Amino acid sequence: MAEERPARDPSPAPPGTSLGEKLSVSVGIIAAMVLAVLVNLLVARHYKRWDWTQGGLYTLSDATIATLRSLEEPIRVYVLLSEGDPLTLSVRHLLDAYRAETSRIEVEVTDPDRRPAEFLAVQQRYGVVAGKTEDGRIVTDAAIIVARGDRPHFLTASDLVEVEDEDDLRARPRLEQALTGAIRSVVRSERPMVCFATGHGEKSVEVGGADGLAALKDRLHKNNYEVVELGGGRGAHGHDDHGHDDEPAAPKEPAAEVDLGRCRVLVLAEPSHPVPPRDVARYRAFIEEGGSALLALGPVPDESDQRYVDLGLSGLLAVAGVELRSDFVFELDPKLRSTQGFGETFSPIVRPHPITEGLVRAADQGLGPVLTVASSLAPAKTGPVAPAPLLVTSDKAFGMVDFFGWARDPSEPKPRDGDHPGPLTVAYAAELPKAAGSSAAHGPRVVVISSPSALYGANWQSPELRGTAVFVESALSWLAASPPMLDIPDKPAVTAGLRLSEDSLAGIFRYVVVYMPLAAALFGLAVYLSRRSSERRPDGKGGPGAPADRGAPADRGARGTRGTLNAREDGAGREGAP
Repeated sequence: MAEERPARDPSPAPPGTSLGEKLSVSVGIIAAMVLAVLVNLLVARHYKRWDWTQGGLYTLSDATIATLRSLEEPIRVYVLLSEGDPLTLSVRHLLDAYRAETSRIEVEVTDPDRRPAEFLAVQQRYGVVAGKTEDGRIVTDAAIIVARGDRPHFLTASDLVEVEDEDDLRARPRLEQALTGAIRSVVRSERPMVCFATGHGEKSVEVGGADGLAALKDRLHKNNYEVVELGGGRGAHGHDDHGHDDEPAAPKEPAAEVDLGRCRVLVLAEPSHPVPPRDVARYRAFIEEGGSALLALGPVPDESDQRYVDLGLSGLLAVAGVELRSDFVFELDPKLRSTQGFGETFSPIVRPHPITEGLVRAADQGLGPVLTVASSLAPAKTGPVAPAPLLVTSDKAFGMVDFFGWARDPSEPKPRDGDHPGPLTVAYAAELPKAAGSSAAHGPRVVVISSPSALYGANWQSPELRGTAVFVESALSWLAASPPMLDIPDKPAVTAGLRLSEDSLAGIFRYVVVYMPLAAALFGLAVYLSRRSSERRPDGKGGPGAPADRGAPADRGARGTRGTLNAREDGAGREGAP
């Protein structure tokens, strides 16, 4: 009997791919490629980085972003750190953030150990001093060089990190402050001169401490200002910069007389003796001819503590349309006054003005100025302009006229008849009309603050007083018509290392070599004993000592045999069937 062949499938073979399908697939591939290119272009134009570090180490401040976006020329940054330096990775990440904001930052990382030829070229061009350590590493006196053309600015490792506590090895990163400050330094082609008047009892800019002016001078220097002291007060009483006025001292004269006409801003900071009319006329003429001035005045008691000293500055204040009252300001609003004292230390309310824009925006963050010991200011009855208030008190404050009578038996201050009711103004700003024929962008500018504490060094040393420092820096920038001073909040301090004593090393040795291995061995022994006890535990299903499921194998075998026989019978029946 011939073997039957399997029947063939009568269905026809599938046809080939049509031209339309090929075109459709090609168009889809091209569209996907075009979409990928467009997405890459969109991502490249809208570059975004996320900073998950503690304290936002690589999140740029508004001041840095404004500086970078205003660059008009390429700025080259040379990083002279070795790969093993702890600062190298942080500097690279931060410079990546800088380049994300502008294409005018060019970074060149030169490892002195791995690229000696490139380092030698940088060393010869900028005069970098280098040396070798005992292990052969090259160290330099400059960690980073920021250059615009042939104008460099050098940054050392101490500029990049501030060590707060040498015992705990805690360090505060200052990478952004240093880099942005260096960029501003090389970009600015001129150095505005800020002149501090002397000879009338003012503190010298060299005096440091919480109530000195050295911190302000340092801030001005770092923002590329030139700071000088003016002579004055010939024939007036001298002063001691440390505050000891028991005996009259000779007037302090500067090392070299400075022409007032070269000054961009005149600063009269806390005169404690009357200013001679000749100096008042000189300062007034400087303002009327286009100069700007910052006047920080306050209540000054005379030697008998019976009344205030007449500083003779009414004619100078009249230029700005302001007059200084003979009172002492007390703030009684508990939300604004300090918890210590009687209300002589308080946080004034900030009024909108170009000087206070940053403070107004940061008001919800608790950033605001703090003043201590102030008199009130008022608009002059006659003046060339109407001054704009900058800082005011609450309506609960008042200006005490008879302060010396109250000081004999001080108690909680309360307003009396004749006192000046709040709200009181403690800072004004005025911009005068431009002089005839002047090509300046604006007229003379004057800022008057009725509390000299605004200029004290404590404002730059204490984070709680940072709002006052921001106010003073903004006022000086407005007066000099310069970009806002660099104000970058400090990053949180981090632990940069670990100091170990001999006892600490011995304790670590005991933990690593003895305690930890012993604990692991005891834990393993406990696991072993637990498993042994569970294996010896009897099972109650088949009686004591009986193995589980004793009859199960026989039953399974019987069922298997019967199944095999049935299968054979079914097979034989199918073979005998027609």
